[in-house]
Amino acid sequence: MKNKNVIIKNLLNELLLYSGQFGLFYIIMQIIIEGYSFLLNPGHISLLVTLVLQASLLSIYGDSKLKRVVFSFLVPFTYTIFELIEGNNYIFNAAHIGFWIYALFSSQLMVLRMSKVEVVKRVTEILLVFVNIFIFLFLYLYFDIWKDNQNPSVLTMVYLAENLNIFLGDPTHWFIIIAGSFLAVTIALGRYEIAGLKDKIIKLFGTYVDKSVTDEIISKGQFEAKSENLAVLFSDIKNFTSLCEKNDAKSIGLMLNIYFEYWSKIVQKYHGTIDKYIGDAIMVIFGLDIKMNKCQLAVECAMEAYSLRHQLYKELAEKNLPIPEDFGIGCHVGEMIIGDIGSKERKNFTVVGDSVNTASRLESVTRKTDSSIIISDNIYEKLDSGFTERFILKGNMELKGKSDKIKIYGYSEK
Repeated sequence: MKNKNVIIKNLLNELLLYSGQFGLFYIIMQIIIEGYSFLLNPGHISLLVTLVLQASLLSIYGDSKLKRVVFSFLVPFTYTIFELIEGNNYIFNAAHIGFWIYALFSSQLMVLRMSKVEVVKRVTEILLVFVNIFIFLFLYLYFDIWKDNQNPSVLTMVYLAENLNIFLGDPTHWFIIIAGSFLAVTIALGRYEIAGLKDKIIKLFGTYVDKSVTDEIISKGQFEAKSENLAVLFSDIKNFTSLCEKNDAKSIGLMLNIYFEYWSKIVQKYHGTIDKYIGDAIMVIFGLDIKMNKCQLAVECAMEAYSLRHQLYKELAEKNLPIPEDFGIGCHVGEMIIGDIGSKERKNFTVVGDSVNTASRLESVTRKTDSSIIISDNIYEKLDSGFTERFILKGNMELKGKSDKIKIYGYSEK
């Protein structure tokens, strides 16, 4: 579920730009025409309530293409029902038909807006602006012609088309059309640039933190520190110091970039978030998506990263780069503090706490055992039965900095 600030922002966007503008303009027009009597019409009140309901649902669930399309037709569907209750006279009214046409176009444009292709997303932003300027001009035409013929039942699309020449004969209307077009171009270009900037920000943040964290930081300006139960994975290259002594800095740098890219792809596959790189070490957290088994994901990620290491070594060999002797992995789960931590000038999104230290200590245990993946009993107890068989009890071990011993399990590749 999205946070409150994001929902409110999305609600306003839905009402003012994405799905509700036709209904909003129409209601404003009716209030101007009818005055306070607007509130006495059950159909209009239902239209207003449905408009708010539709915008609310889309602000929460609009990221789903199917729900986006279905919910976009709530307003025209409700309006049609009340039109039918009053009789068939208004079914072909231009404003009534406009509701359905707008719902069709706006929903399809919003679906296109979800595209992963940046150009498509930006062009869609431009089209949305022009569609909204068009509906303003359309309802302005409708309103202007209504003044001369106040019978909504005859104000059909055909009738509006037949009277378009009369409408265009007024210089004032041409001024509004041209000014509206210039305004649309200005706003559209601005939104195009903003969309591009937003994509860059999201991509930049995405290389550091999970999408849910990105959304909160962008909407609130920070990620408030809080206590969470998360799984942590630590991995470190064995004998890295010796590797550095035998190779030049450039080769080590290139090797680390490939090594971390290798980890990044696997981490993403298992819905983890890379918290930080510490020299040759990598720290990953799991559990920001509470619907998934964080312990299972952490262990599967560790197992795949280790089992496919020979592919990594092969790539490094082909590029004539240093090859790590091996790397160890430690996994633990527990309560920890997560959030923006640091000074006013510089902050870092990270997790801290005893559970984080435990995961780091478990990784160091791999140098004292014949297992390159060590997990705590907290992790082991939450694994699927098919995975517990892959781990062997190594006994109770006293970790550095901890007074109590912890039961640990080692991964067996056989």
